[in-house]
Amino acid sequence: MSTSPAQRFSHVAAGAGETFDVVGELLTFKVTQADSAGACLVIELCTRPGAGVPLHTHPSAESFTVLEGAFEFSGMQNDEPYVIHATPGDTVFIPAEAAHGYRAIEGDPARTVIVLTPGTEMERFFAEAGTRVEGDIPVLTTPDFPAMLAIAAKHGIVFAPPPEV
Repeated sequence: MSTSPAQRFSHVAAGAGETFDVVGELLTFKVTQADSAGACLVIELCTRPGAGVPLHTHPSAESFTVLEGAFEFSGMQNDEPYVIHATPGDTVFIPAEAAHGYRAIEGDPARTVIVLTPGTEMERFFAEAGTRVEGDIPVLTTPDFPAMLAIAAKHGIVFAPPPEV
């Protein structure tokens, strides 16, 4: 048995990584598809209370481990909605193609680590739909939601229609 890896493993320091502002949420790539030979994408998400993503599906399985603040995760089972409340230390796993959404409910900031397997299309989506953040301060932009939905569809992400009121 060899005790030496074929390649050096990567290390991304706290506060480092390529960061994108996607609809006001900061996503920092910690492990990319290139780093993991296509196995996964690891992201640190930093957001504020009230922010989140509505019910959607995508081809990657996804796990969230909450670092700061609190999040509500919504899902559907047998056409019935349900909600999971997650606080620091909690992990929520979402299978591929499962309808889900989330929103931050506490913390300024609210932070979670997200692992997507595989993450290829999600990495491409975040890079294409987001705005690259240089330095510590995001540039506040008004999202073009029709364009964002078209980019999402191109990467296999499908948003559920809004509930009827």
